Amino acid sequence: MPDLFLDIETAPLFTKEEYFQTKEKIDSGKLDRNSKDRDLFWRFDRGGLTPFEGKVILITYKINNGHVFRLKEWEMGEKEMLKKFYDLLVDLQRGFGTDRLKIIGHNILRFDLFFIYNRMKHHKIEEEKWLHQWIINKPEVIDFLQTHLPLNDFKTKGLRHDVLAYAYGFPVKSTLGSGEILHYFQGNYSKIIEYSEREFIYPELYQKIISEGMISKEELLKSIKHYEELKKSINQNNNKSLK
Repeated sequence: MPDLFLDIETAPLFTKEEYFQTKEKIDSGKLDRNSKDRDLFWRFDRGGLTPFEGKVILITYKINNGHVFRLKEWEMGEKEMLKKFYDLLVDLQRGFGTDRLKIIGHNILRFDLFFIYNRMKHHKIEEEKWLHQWIINKPEVIDFLQTHLPLNDFKTKGLRHDVLAYAYGFPVKSTLGSGEILHYFQGNYSKIIEYSEREFIYPELYQKIISEGMISKEELLKSIKHYEELKKSINQNNNKSLK
């Protein structure tokens, strides 16, 4: 049974010119959540979180113990990138008989797979029934956020990537917010790859859980508290730097 570890990066659906024009309006105070054109504000602020106002810019994946591959929107365009990934998923599921593909990642049920599926529908990569079959229906999914819900009183709040990374002894970022959307529109693609290399701990995390078991509830809650304290400290430092 093949294991496919998955992570994606996304960005709002803007041209480079539109992005920086909107950013200038927000930075200058001409546009905010209460403005008449607040839909533009929210598309800028949250567009990368929805496939209806955003797009996939990077797909990172690894099959079993193989190499880490990255499909880059800035090299091939989103449609071609998604078509290549769709073909890969179909080939994996057809090539292993009755064994089912396992797709493994963090928050992939609510975000990565949902996003990919809807962007594939948008680009008409394949008939919707086949997209549903190969992306949604047939694969098994192991979502680290979902598997840790019982340790957090079945609440998703707090179950962030860095929380789990810290709890299991993996490196975490020293800052909040990746800034990868800005890097994308700046054309600073190497920064996006560097970020992806730091984030893509899922093969190692999976093997650690398999060999050592899951952390305790106490360890998870301690990690959530650590993250909240880090976030508070960073916000305070950012506010000081603005004065």
